[in-house]
Amino acid sequence: MRYKIIDTLIDIRLNPDLEQIWHPFLTEDLSEKIKIDLSMYPQPCYGMDVLNIKNMSHALRNESGVLFANSDWTYGRMYAGETDEIAALTVMQLYSYLVARQTLMIHSSLVDYNGEGIMFLGPSGIGKTTQAELWNKYQNAEILNGDMVFVRKNEDGFYGYGSPWHGSSAYYKNAKVKLKAMIVLEQAPENVLRRLDGFELLQGMMEQVFLPHWYMETMETCLDTLDKLLEEVPLYHLACRPDEDAVLLVKNELNM
Repeated sequence: MRYKIIDTLIDIRLNPDLEQIWHPFLTEDLSEKIKIDLSMYPQPCYGMDVLNIKNMSHALRNESGVLFANSDWTYGRMYAGETDEIAALTVMQLYSYLVARQTLMIHSSLVDYNGEGIMFLGPSGIGKTTQAELWNKYQNAEILNGDMVFVRKNEDGFYGYGSPWHGSSAYYKNAKVKLKAMIVLEQAPENVLRRLDGFELLQGMMEQVFLPHWYMETMETCLDTLDKLLEEVPLYHLACRPDEDAVLLVKNELNM
C-alpha cells in the first residue's frame, strides 16, 4: 500500500491494526520521486530468522523488531511483528529521512483555527490534548494531532503536519497548516501568557524536540532548522487552567 505522510510517499505492508489508523493517508499519487519501502517479516530458515542486510548502512532496534536502512534512509527493511514496534520503527526511518530536509518531530498537539496553526508543547500529562480539545469546543478549531507533530520548512514558512503517530491521543488527521504560534504549557491555578525570548526559547523547546542522536550527520541541520523555526514562529509560555478563559487569552494575544 502507498501512503503520503508529511508530503512523503511510503510504500509499506501494514498489519490490520495499523491499516485502520493509516487509512486516511492512503494515496494513489505516483508522481513523487521520494519513496520509502518497508518489508516487515523475516524469512525463517532451520528455525532461525535470516536478516538480509545487503546494501544497508543503518540499523535500528527496539524490543523485538529491527530495521535496516540504506545510506539516505530511502529504503528500509523491517523485521517486526508487533503493532507498536512497526509504528516506532517506521516513524524512526521517516524522521531520519526528513530531518535532513528541514523537518522536526515535536512532542505537541496541533490545531487549525481558520487556516492558522497553534501547537501546544509539553510532556505527557501536561494538557496538550486538553488545550486542543478546548479550542475545538469553544472556537471550532480542527485538531490535526494530539501528541506528535511534524514541523516542516516550506517555501512560504513553517507548517505543522498531522500524522498517524498520535500517542495516547485519539486525534490524527491527514492535513497540514501554516504555523501561527507555539505554546509551552504549564498547569496553574491562574491563566497567564507571556512570550519567550533569548535563552528561554531553546529552554522551552529542547525537551520536546526529538533530536537525531542516532544519526549525528543530520544534527547540525536539525539544530539549524530549530533555530529558523524559533526566528519565524513565536513561542509562548502558558500557565493555565483547562477552561475557556485560557483559549480566549491566547486568541486575543495572537489577534486571531
